[in-house]
This record gives sequence, C-alpha cells and structure tokens, in this order.
Amino acid sequence: MLKLSVLLISIRIAVIDIKSHRIPNQQTLILAVLLLLDQVAGETRGVLIAIPIVVAVGYIGKVGAGDIKLILALLITSGSLLLNQRYLYGAALISILVLLFSALFARMRSLHIPKSIPLAPSILLPFLFSYLAI
Repeated sequence: MLKLSVLLISIRIAVIDIKSHRIPNQQTLILAVLLLLDQVAGETRGVLIAIPIVVAVGYIGKVGAGDIKLILALLITSGSLLLNQRYLYGAALISILVLLFSALFARMRSLHIPKSIPLAPSILLPFLFSYLAI
C-alpha cells in the first residue's frame, strides 16, 4: 500500500509540474514522509556529499527551487536509489525525451520553444523504476 501511495503522489507531482511548471511544497513533503515511513535510505556518506553538489548545480544551471527540493527530499529519504548510474542514465534519457516532446508540441502549436521544461517527470520516473524494482 505504501508503494502505491508513493507511485500516486509521484504521478500527481509530475502532472502538476507538467501543467504549471511548479512543484508544490506540500506534495514534496507528503512524498518525503511516505518514503521515510518505508525506510529505504542508506548511503549516508554519499548523500552528504551529493546534497551540496545538487544545490550548486541547481543554482548554476538555474534549476527551479521546487525541482531542487524534490531531489533533496528523495536524496535524504532514499539516497541509495538515486546515487547510482542507472538513476542518472534514466534521468538524462527522460530529460532529453521531455525536451524533445516540449519542442515538438510547441512547434505543432506554432509557438516558441518553452524556456523551461518540467523536470519532475525526469526526476521521478527513474526513481520510481528503482523504488518499485521495475
């Protein structure tokens, strides 16, 4: 039941981000609490090293604060699932696909390519594959 709840709140966050380019703090907090209840954590030293790196890269790359908070919540609650090559490759692949689809839909509507893309799907989809052991 807990895994289903994590899946549903993750889908909700991704949909909200796609629609509004915002990730509500309350949704991120709910996801973090659910993950804390599941106790997947581990990899404490790696998480302590990754947190300042995520914040710095996010600041330099002008990543939204909601995306940074989402990544930090996942790192703190389930760091071992994010600190591996499989997650990073998945996040990169999903990000490229989201960017391509955003550009394609913008062209279909004769609009300009969006200045920002929703990153929640790119953050959450590879996480969910690892979390749900897909």
